[in-house]
Amino acid sequence: MVGPAKRLTPQPTFVVTSEGDLKGKTLVVDDDEKVIGRRDASDIVLPESHVSLTHARVQRQKGAVLLEDLGSTNGTFVNGEPLTTSRALRHGDVVIFGGVETRFEDRGSQLAREDSTEAMEMPRPEEIEEEEIPVLSPRQAEVLRYLRQGLTNPQIAQKLGVTERTVKAHCQEVYDRLGVPNRTAAVDAAHRLGLPDGD
Repeated sequence: MVGPAKRLTPQPTFVVTSEGDLKGKTLVVDDDEKVIGRRDASDIVLPESHVSLTHARVQRQKGAVLLEDLGSTNGTFVNGEPLTTSRALRHGDVVIFGGVETRFEDRGSQLAREDSTEAMEMPRPEEIEEEEIPVLSPRQAEVLRYLRQGLTNPQIAQKLGVTERTVKAHCQEVYDRLGVPNRTAAVDAAHRLGLPDGD
């Protein structure tokens, strides 16, 4: 059955604005937690000498995007102020990681504010037709079960005996199947759709 078109919510991003090879690079915050740093194993890699190996952490919690400096050598700055505690970012904030200046863009929050006056009633599980419920592979169902238990990517990787990169790929497959952008929305969708929680 074909339903109404869904509005895709843009992911929060940092767009590099400082001069140099990185100018124009887009850093996408497409998970609940991302570590930014010069190290190749970082979730978001900024290969610039003034950026620490492990520089900062960005987290998505209940619709907010929080930024925290991880004891970097050259500091993290938001709108010219040094970041000393975890801080919620706003669309348009200027964020500097060491020597890399970026502009934070969160168009999803802008859309949410535009839609704040609209009421939306979600269908109850018994109202959802059988063909609308997505079918997950055994591995996807296992990953979803761990997400519902609140496990982090490293914990899921340990449970499955795979790398964190593989876990991220599995999570993205689950998000795609459920038509959601992140793990929080996946858990909500699983509950709304009445998907079994597994053993």
